[in-house]
Amino acid sequence: MTPRGIVHLLSHVCYSRRMTEVASRELRNGTRALLDRVAAGEHITITVDGRAVAKLVPPEPRPRWMMRDVFVARVLGHRADAGLAADLAELAPGSTADLPL
Repeated sequence: MTPRGIVHLLSHVCYSRRMTEVASRELRNGTRALLDRVAAGEHITITVDGRAVAKLVPPEPRPRWMMRDVFVARVLGHRADAGLAADLAELAPGSTADLPL
């Protein structure tokens, strides 16, 4: 293939990754089909009156496992309210540990 042919081929490959534009009406009428296309890897731009308003893209893959340090850092960043324990003790004083099962 000549260098010019390669450039021509590459230019078309780049354009094949272009986002598909879909009108909001098509989203409403064919939601499942569009979601199947997104699940297959396609990126879709939703338009209203010809202007882009949203993008449907597949989610980034989430790791199945994570390092302990990463997990602890994420969990500690979302702790419950510091006053929660006091509020719960006020609502239900004492313990139920002495009750029979």
